[in-house]
Formats: sequence, structure tokens, C-alpha cells
Amino acid sequence: MVMRLSKIYGKQIYNTRGNYVGYVDEVFIDIGPGEGKVIALALPGKNLGIPYDRVMAIGDVILVRAKESS
Repeated sequence: MVMRLSKIYGKQIYNTRGNYVGYVDEVFIDIGPGEGKVIALALPGKNLGIPYDRVMAIGDVILVRAKESS
């Protein structure tokens, strides 16, 4: 799937438990040889990013896999 990064900014993020996580403030990209890869979605005002491999779907909102409880 191809999507403009500008369409991701500001989208609300929810986890698979239905909890609101925040919204996308920044997108971190790994520019490696051959292709770039999104590696994390950053939340505003927090030193926190959601690893992109936890993203399950992007539509009207972004759905991320919830952390497993210990």
C-alpha cells in the first residue's frame, strides 16, 4: 500500500483493546540502501514512538497492536 506521509500526520491512534493512544505528530523513516522504511510514529510532547511493525491498519484512524500484559 502506498500512502503519502502527509496523510498520516494528525491521525488518531488506537490500540487493539480500543484504547486511545494519541495522534501522529512525527514519522521516523530509516533511509537505507534501496528504499526508505517507516520505523516509528511519534506522539506529541512525549519521548515515545510506536514501532511501525505494531501498526495493523491505517484508515480513518491508525490501529496498533496493544502491548501484551505481563
